[in-house]
Amino acid sequence: MSKRFSVNEQLKVNLLINFLSKYDKYLMLLIFVAISAFMSNKFFTPENLTNLLKQNAAIGIVAFGELLVILTGGIDLSVGAIASLSGIVVASFLSGGMAWPLASLLAIGVGGLAGLANGLAVTVAKITPFIVTLATMTIYQGMGLLLSKGRQVFFKNPDFLKMGREYLIGVPVMAWIWLAIALVVALFLGKTIMGRFIRGIGGNKEAVRLAGISTIVNETMAYTISGLLCGVAGVVMTSRLTLGTNVMGQGWELIAIASVMVGGGNFIGGIGSVGGTVVGVIILGLIGNIMNLLGISIYWQQIIRGLIILLAVFSSSRKRQGAVS
Repeated sequence: MSKRFSVNEQLKVNLLINFLSKYDKYLMLLIFVAISAFMSNKFFTPENLTNLLKQNAAIGIVAFGELLVILTGGIDLSVGAIASLSGIVVASFLSGGMAWPLASLLAIGVGGLAGLANGLAVTVAKITPFIVTLATMTIYQGMGLLLSKGRQVFFKNPDFLKMGREYLIGVPVMAWIWLAIALVVALFLGKTIMGRFIRGIGGNKEAVRLAGISTIVNETMAYTISGLLCGVAGVVMTSRLTLGTNVMGQGWELIAIASVMVGGGNFIGGIGSVGGTVVGVIILGLIGNIMNLLGISIYWQQIIRGLIILLAVFSSSRKRQGAVS
């Protein structure tokens, strides 16, 4: 009887561990929401929740692009620079009188071309993703400075500004765009052949290649789609800021990477989800939000964010080691 009892107890413990391991990010989100509500009575006010959505919608879109690249086993450090460049492009076109839909599409296209360049450098030139995107981050920042002449780019287009200022059913339009893109990316990864191949490349690149699947095409597409999403984020954020600026996307690459890691992603590739990434973005957003509500210095915020990134990567590495062992 005691032996059966111990076996049953061990089974319960294993089930609990598996449950916590599978849903740890969602439990973490609930904990941070509870902490935020406890530490500030302003947390659940409509104004604060709206600001939380506005502050993280564009970064959340960028994080989906980072997710696609990380799923292949790569990394993209240029996502923030691409978003900034796209923002400057759309602002420049609008300041010249171009219709906002065309200006937005062209800016998103610039983001896609930047992502394509990253992908070709990784897959065709066989350069390490870290080195490629570190270099292109600097290149795209330079291109943005050249285009803007180092200044903010102002424009007047009330219709374009609605994207960053208007609400739909009480929710910012920016948040609805983020949600729509989340659904599209989730369907892409779960229901399309290319989406499954992208995940497969990170899981076992050699097996995908031996199966006769072009890793070059699919991996390049991951970077290209990432660039397109960065373009969308740049356009959306420019609508909110009402100007184009080269500093807009600074630091977004680290927040995007941390969001994927906190959401259960792994640098080895093949692991990660849209839902987890959304949770990661919200958790990091909550941390920043509560620090702002408490009046914590921006310098301390940078330190705390850096520590969170380290913890996220450490936790991801531990999970990977546990899976291997």
